[in-house]
Amino acid sequence: MNEKIKISGLQKTSLIDYPDNISTVLFTQGCNMNCPYCHNPGLIPKEGFNKYLNIDKFLQFLEQREELIDGIVITGGEPLIQESVINLMERIKEYGLLIKLDTNGTNFHLLKNIIDNKLVDYIAMDYKGPIEDYGKFCGNVINKRILDNIKRSKELIISSDFDYELRTTIVPEMHTEDIISKIAKELKGTSTYYIQNFRSEKVNSVKLNNKRSFSEEELNNFRNIFIREGIQTKIRN
Repeated sequence: MNEKIKISGLQKTSLIDYPDNISTVLFTQGCNMNCPYCHNPGLIPKEGFNKYLNIDKFLQFLEQREELIDGIVITGGEPLIQESVINLMERIKEYGLLIKLDTNGTNFHLLKNIIDNKLVDYIAMDYKGPIEDYGKFCGNVINKRILDNIKRSKELIISSDFDYELRTTIVPEMHTEDIISKIAKELKGTSTYYIQNFRSEKVNSVKLNNKRSFSEEELNNFRNIFIREGIQTKIRN
């Protein structure tokens, strides 16, 4: 197995990261986006400040915990910037565990490879904003190739026959009602969508420190926009 995959953290037990399952969460290092509202800013650089998790020790941990958990959540950062994530998934599957993948959808080809080889059971894809202005929401320049990958990943996930969710973290002043309406139109056909309310604790941009979150009334108004497009929508507040 290629052990070069950079895993910067591990949460032994989570009851909320994999819907309806008890999971262990792995945090991979590095992301190809720079979202100002990212709540894991330490995972954005390609190189982390801490030692990376030893894969052999992690597999030993799985042997001890496989009867206590249902699955593994692989999150980041952006896991799919590391090609060796597929080797890790293959090893996890040897233990008969479920795998949930969190991704921004920019590596369509690796995502399709993972799906085709049935290495994932649940995918959560972040959809940052309307495609025409995507760079405004992810903090860096997004070229046509990456935008095409994001659109293809979204369509691949929606047309798949496994569990998934699309989701958007919404930030006051960035996600207006007009922006939300554009996202809803672009995500038509999605079966499960989550609106995730912005929280200002430990975010990437100091400009967002202590900024407000959306109110419950505002969140419900946004939810209704998606419902009118036929999208089953839930709120994570």
